Order: sequence, then structure tokens, then C-alpha cells
Amino acid sequence: MPDTGHFYVLALDYTADEQGRIKNVNTITVRCNHCRHVSRAEAGLEPISGGTLLTCGKCGARQAVSNARLVECDHILGRGGDAPSAIGR
Repeated sequence: MPDTGHFYVLALDYTADEQGRIKNVNTITVRCNHCRHVSRAEAGLEPISGGTLLTCGKCGARQAVSNARLVECDHILGRGGDAPSAIGR
């Protein structure tokens, strides 16, 4: 589901492993559900074990999201899940 609680995932680009699981989030665009600001993160994404830490560029809201949950977002965004890059397809 693209709504993670604190953020709504608008776009996602990641590198997948052989099983299709997210190995690394390259870029992500999210809308903060607190202040409605849209942030695009490339450099500076904070990977955590099995997930990614999302941060709003305006209000600073933060949320750790599992990479498995982000793969769900990718499927719902209609960009598939079998290719390693989800943006620009």
C-alpha cells in the first residue's frame, strides 16, 4: 500500500536482489501526511537493516519503513515488481 502511515509513496526506484526483494532504495518521492510537503530523496537516504528511513524535507517527520512494504507500494503504483527500476518505465 502506498500509504505508510506518515508518508504516501508517489514514486520509487530501487535495486532488487535475485529474489526481487529491495536491496537498495535509489530514489523515492513521498508526500508527508502531516504537512503535505512532497520530498524526493536520492542521496542521503538512510538505509536500516531490512528497510529505509524516510524523512520529510519540510517538517522533519520520520518513519522507518520495511523494504518489503516498499515493494508492495511499487506493485500498487502499477509499475510492476520484476524489473529493478520503477521510475521512468
